[in-house]
Amino acid sequence: MRKNYFIVIMLFFAFLTNAQIKVQGVPRNDIKLKTVTQKQVTAKKANAITFADIQFWVGTGSNQAAFVVQWNDGKTSDALVWGFKWDGTATGEDMIKAIAKADPRFFTLLKQGTQYGSAIGGFGYDLNGTGTNGLYKDGNKTYPYYPFNGIVNTAEYDFDAYTGIDADDHWQSGWTLGYWSYWVKDPTDEDYNYSSVGASTRELQNGSWDVWNFNPNMEMIDIAATFTPVAPYVKTIDYTKGYFMVNEDWFGHVNGSVNFIDNNGNINYRVYSEANNNNSFGATTQYGTIYGDKFYFVSKQAKDGGDTQYTPGGRLVVADALTMKKIAAFDNIGGGDGRSFVGVDEKTGYIGASNGIFLFDIANMKVGSLIAGTGGGSQYLGQIGNMIRTSKYVFAVKQSTGILVIDPKTNTVVKTISGAFHSVTQAKDGSVWGIQNQKLINIDALTFATTEYAIPTTKYLGSWGAWNAGSFTYSNKENALYWNNNVSSFVAGIQIVKFDIATKTFNENFATLPGQTGTYKQIMYGAGLRIDPVSDHLIVNTTESGFGAHYQKNWIHTYDNTGKLIDTKVLNDYYWFPAMTVFPDNAAPVVNSVLPSQVSTGIPTVIDLKTVVSDEDNISAAIIKTIKSNSDENIVLAEINANEELVLTPKNGGTAIVVISFNSNGKVIEKSILIDTSTLGRDEFTKLQLSIYPNPVADYLNISTEDEITDILIYDVTGRTINARLNNNQIDVSNFAKGFYIINIKTDKANYTHKFIKK
Repeated sequence: MRKNYFIVIMLFFAFLTNAQIKVQGVPRNDIKLKTVTQKQVTAKKANAITFADIQFWVGTGSNQAAFVVQWNDGKTSDALVWGFKWDGTATGEDMIKAIAKADPRFFTLLKQGTQYGSAIGGFGYDLNGTGTNGLYKDGNKTYPYYPFNGIVNTAEYDFDAYTGIDADDHWQSGWTLGYWSYWVKDPTDEDYNYSSVGASTRELQNGSWDVWNFNPNMEMIDIAATFTPVAPYVKTIDYTKGYFMVNEDWFGHVNGSVNFIDNNGNINYRVYSEANNNNSFGATTQYGTIYGDKFYFVSKQAKDGGDTQYTPGGRLVVADALTMKKIAAFDNIGGGDGRSFVGVDEKTGYIGASNGIFLFDIANMKVGSLIAGTGGGSQYLGQIGNMIRTSKYVFAVKQSTGILVIDPKTNTVVKTISGAFHSVTQAKDGSVWGIQNQKLINIDALTFATTEYAIPTTKYLGSWGAWNAGSFTYSNKENALYWNNNVSSFVAGIQIVKFDIATKTFNENFATLPGQTGTYKQIMYGAGLRIDPVSDHLIVNTTESGFGAHYQKNWIHTYDNTGKLIDTKVLNDYYWFPAMTVFPDNAAPVVNSVLPSQVSTGIPTVIDLKTVVSDEDNISAAIIKTIKSNSDENIVLAEINANEELVLTPKNGGTAIVVISFNSNGKVIEKSILIDTSTLGRDEFTKLQLSIYPNPVADYLNISTEDEITDILIYDVTGRTINARLNNNQIDVSNFAKGFYIINIKTDKANYTHKFIKK
């Protein structure tokens, strides 16, 4: 009897030793059951942390569960814990995916869709906050894998092949050299139990605890005695400090997106989607612009049918430029595909499309009617390209037609400048320029007369076939234009060309793109080149030649205004297809001169408004000047003439308030002028033929005129009269306080008003 009992005992232990167990529900022949039974004992040592200690909760609902990941990698803090809330039913996999999506610091490697559900291959966590979550497979650093919604997918049980990009972060993965064991505890359980099912099958209960414990080298390690609550993820991005990169994104797979590169060099990916619960733009987002406090994104189509990850936004998406929060979205923008957008005034914008230009009601967020004369032609023979707003007109490129000049006061086409243009832009001095295959065309902003300048050797061939905004752009600090040359209509060159407007000279070797060695070279993509309006740095985006997977490689290069390469950023490997760079509009227009408060009775006073207002981050010459109101036209008539001069014509003695509005790219300021027509007198109008210098002035202000000066009055910013004596057409201002002054000079022929600055 004793012998038989011994045999039974031996057979039982032999069974335990050789029995097959399950890892996440998957039968494994290489792991023995005895290891698990030992672990069930040591699991009792786990700490007694409560739900009240958990800081980062994901989801909503009346049910709660805890999620713990224990890396066992010697890095602190280990054994991190999150909380998960839900209603109805939820699985362990639901909890993992929800937390991975909500916390950008956490990510996972999954093999999904097996007969056992999803296998958990690895978990990672950004310990040092650098945001470099991603994986190398088999040590291949050329093409890393980056998580989407916190998930990296694999089709094989090849978990052992993956390593984390950042060695200072948590990362553990494995299947045969180590693996993630799954421990669960429900409200009725006293201790943690080894789970015989995977996360897909595990049904959570209100009060459940799930612990994922990595077994390095197949060695079981006790569940930690301390769980560390993960702090809530808080990320604030200041969208005024940096620049945006609008992306076409991966056609056939994902809708358009936008990244933000901050002044510290951090690349924040998909900032619109992150701010709007995974909403995106339409398919092939090709254009973006900020006007006022809104960001306008234009896509070619309303949505990408292959995108199952993001909610499409349509051909036009409007967002708050400071928060990226969605304001409005439109699938239909007049029946055509999207191309471009330009702000016209506080109430109106123009949408450029494949079938013409359509009005957009900014105040009420509504797409309006077609502007007559802008339609016609097929989708790829009459499409609208770039549009710019000058202080007087809108200039819009129309394929195969030329440049349309539109009067924004009446929304009518007043002129067509014929020619095969690719793009149009405005320079710092206010001049308008179009570009063709091998020539620049200067367009007078008022008369529309043209002057041609042949590009000596390189070409700009545009991209009407697969339209993008092109690299033709301007500097806000120098009176110069820039662009990238082309080899053909589909192949970008490697040279950045600069055109000096003052000297009318071309520098076709201003800068050369980096990465020109080896088989596959860097090339510009999309618009490729834009210039920071404040720093005057050139921002150049490049991708890798060779098509296919090579387009996953993307760089952003920064050049100073001498052509020196000063910085390079490498984007996460992905098919971004960058469309264009957009800079924030932070500065409002500034009136840098004191406007007069007194005018002569019967004599118009003329003030050149072009010289009194500026904008740090926009073209000052493009600022729109309008008379908003006049409290009494019987006292003074206020008009702005074609030369952007304010003409104040006194009619009767008295006072009136004239309000002037200055609109710079949608940012508006107003200046009120209290006009007093009762103090001075003349009975004829003569335009100014007098100058003062130097200005600003330190000691002596000189007056240059051929007329006889009969009287002088100087006013400070408060309107107070300042005593001053004229001696040989010179005034001693050395004792004046620093600031702005108005000088009124009467001669035997005219009355003059000037501003000057005492420095």
